[in-house]
Amino acid sequence: MLATKPCTATCVIDGVAVTFTFFPDTGALRITDTTGVRLRETRWAASWHSLVTTFRELSETPEEDRADPETLFGCQNRGSERIEESMATFG
Repeated sequence: MLATKPCTATCVIDGVAVTFTFFPDTGALRITDTTGVRLRETRWAASWHSLVTTFRELSETPEEDRADPETLFGCQNRGSERIEESMATFG
């Protein structure tokens, strides 16, 4: 049975607070700012646990060894360009 309740976490990336909301039933991963404006939406084919583990590993990986965020999250930008520079340095 698929979980229909979204999983949510808030974190700070380069000084910008963002909220990740994952919808397990559809695989949608939505990234919003503190006001709820959608910055990006993509698909995550794995579980919420896998997503959290990926972020944890990413935060512990030296910057020069990190993957490009477009590789991790795809290129379906559907929101503000304000976060693009922060997301670029995230990876």
